[in-house]
Amino acid sequence: MARALIIGVGGLGCPAALGLAEFGVDELLLVDPDVVELSNLQRQVLFRTSDLGRPKVEAAAERLEARFPNTLVATRQDRVTAATIGDLLGGVDVIVDCTDDPASRFVVNDIAIARGIPAVLGGVLRFDGNVIAISGKSGPCFRCLFEEPPPENEARTCGQAGVLGPLCGIVGHLQAERAWGLLNGHAAAHTGFITTIDGLRGRIRDIPLPEDTDCPACGGLAARLDITPFACPMTYVRTRLALEKLHPGEVLDIVMRTGEPSRNVPKNLLDEGHDVLIDGAVDDTLHRVVVRRTSGVPT
Repeated sequence: MARALIIGVGGLGCPAALGLAEFGVDELLLVDPDVVELSNLQRQVLFRTSDLGRPKVEAAAERLEARFPNTLVATRQDRVTAATIGDLLGGVDVIVDCTDDPASRFVVNDIAIARGIPAVLGGVLRFDGNVIAISGKSGPCFRCLFEEPPPENEARTCGQAGVLGPLCGIVGHLQAERAWGLLNGHAAAHTGFITTIDGLRGRIRDIPLPEDTDCPACGGLAARLDITPFACPMTYVRTRLALEKLHPGEVLDIVMRTGEPSRNVPKNLLDEGHDVLIDGAVDDTLHRVVVRRTSGVPT
């Protein structure tokens, strides 16, 4: 039974909740402190004019339960903070941050890493959107990209800066797709990069996250390794050489061809006692392994 916590039931949270319910998530926990306002309706697709003044979580739950009777929807009308988020995580299998508060993404990022819970963070401002998924087991994470929340007087919400309504739907549904992938063990295909969406030019890009061994949340990645040009046994030889350069506890992100190399390398890493954090397909041609070096590399 899969349970998803959706923080923020607005322009992103509405399509994210719809997407996860359509995928078949058993239970949704919706958390949002606000009531429905007229200005919400152009992008918050679960609400109608008849919902004006109602708590967002209440109106959203009513629509979701009517459309997806097999999905259990729980609600809490509250603002999520670093002090309160821990109380919401019981039984949660994935966290989806759909707020328009930049500081909230740091709270979700840090608790996801600390508790080992996968998370998906999304944001939209004016004509730009972004999505980042975190495995919960290893970096890179949101703090590898943005070290600290912006000062309060510099951070703008979508209500202050404006937002392209259809872009919210794209980002929210993409968050649902990433969350579903994490729930089904496909972290290799969904983590290690940030997806940016340029709503004016219609461009979507996946940008690898930086290697940041000083990240205070996840420790970052020590290195990346591409062994797609090599065949066994050189795939593992290259991996061993890269591991020998790392200190114990540091993390190596490896990409390789699907097939024989993807069977050989993780098995040897596990046999030598290293911690394989992620092992799975990226697509039909590529496989990804993330490994944390243990105290030593056997000679």
